[in-house]
Amino acid sequence: MRCPHARRSQPVPFLGWGKVMQIIVLHLREPRVFRFQLTRTRVVLLALALCVLVAAASSGLTWLVARDGAAPEISRQARDNAYLRQNLAVLATRLGELQAQMVRLDALGERVSGLAGIAPQDFDFRHRPARGGPTSLTLSRELTLPELRDELARLGEQAEHRADYFDVIEAALTDRQLRERRQPRVMPVATGYDGSSFGARIDPFTGRRTQHDGVDFVAPPGTPILAAAGGVVVAAEWHHEYGNMIDIDHGNGLRTRYAHASKSLVRVGDLVRAGQLIARVGSTGRSTGAHLHFEVHVNGVPRNPGAFLDAATPPALAAAPNPADRAAIR
Repeated sequence: MRCPHARRSQPVPFLGWGKVMQIIVLHLREPRVFRFQLTRTRVVLLALALCVLVAAASSGLTWLVARDGAAPEISRQARDNAYLRQNLAVLATRLGELQAQMVRLDALGERVSGLAGIAPQDFDFRHRPARGGPTSLTLSRELTLPELRDELARLGEQAEHRADYFDVIEAALTDRQLRERRQPRVMPVATGYDGSSFGARIDPFTGRRTQHDGVDFVAPPGTPILAAAGGVVVAAEWHHEYGNMIDIDHGNGLRTRYAHASKSLVRVGDLVRAGQLIARVGSTGRSTGAHLHFEVHVNGVPRNPGAFLDAATPPALAAAPNPADRAAIR
């Protein structure tokens, strides 16, 4: 190798062990001379230093490339972890909502089954239903996080629909139960017999054929008269033909009348329960003896009480309800 401004004194053969190469460099402007001596040892050391420098540079470059490549991987993992944490929080919230809906469905199921007369052992809402079946290896796979989220959302919608369906059924069954409880299903007197049925009969005072709009229960004076169904007392007064008369409104156009009582024990506006004592048998008004004249009116039209009392239960005295308790007529 020769520098452009260097001048060699004489040719020097290739360096061998113990030989020296001298390089002289002249300055262009100043009278200076630079001499460099290269020995075999110095050349080897210089080559080693150059190799070390190249290796260090290569290692540093490799480290920089690896660091730059690892940074996106770490960033991607951080994003994935944040995504998982966020979705786990959403799934945990959804799970809590589903648990609350299941509790509501259990309560609704028990109420509906009770209203429908279903035995508790037929539908046990406190335990999971038994399930089973063969394993399908071809279609079996793990759920992904989006699929799990969608499945929970679908179950939540189904739970809401079931709850609404149960609400409708409960309302319908409750309404039916209320209507049934307001039907005359309790015999108005505990003792006595049917002295005159509903329909055409010979009037005991005139001897003419007339329409009898009720049923006469012959019973000793003072026998308790009970409300045939729950309702509100709309009349408790004296009538020139019915004597001491009580009318009870049971709702939906249904009323019952109790006539010829010796004593009335309720007042207008009172709430009465089915089977509650409301009066005592007497012979007031247009009557030939102690008995209860019992009538049933539907939308103002007299109906045969026997159609309601055929399935009547034996009377049992019920306590008078709290006047402020509107549910007492049920």
